[in-house]
Amino acid sequence: MKKNNDARVGCLCAIACEVLFGFSYLFTKNATEEASELALLGWRFFIAAMVMGICAAIGIIKINLKRKSLRPLLMAALFSPVIYFIGETFGISHTTASESGAFLACIPAASLIASSMILKKNRPKYR
Repeated sequence: MKKNNDARVGCLCAIACEVLFGFSYLFTKNATEEASELALLGWRFFIAAMVMGICAAIGIIKINLKRKSLRPLLMAALFSPVIYFIGETFGISHTTASESGAFLACIPAASLIASSMILKKNRPKYR
């Protein structure tokens, strides 16, 4: 019985996550009609930095960068949130929210195909 409840809770959490993710497209579309894309991005990153800074100061998250290379972190920070959010915000501002959602829904499949081709992993071996 516990497994059934865990599965239900997991499914409800996944649905809630996707609903919030979908609303973010609508919010971004409406926000870019009132403010520029770069202003929206600036506020988005400022608020995220403030929340992360507060969480680190309070001790909710632990950050230890001593004796560690920052290059991989900076590369991940550049490519993952920065380039992604710039592309997403400008894309949503120039299309409808539903078109953007449909396009972004294809990212997992495109990522799987690209990683399979580039990394040459998960290919079936025929003999």
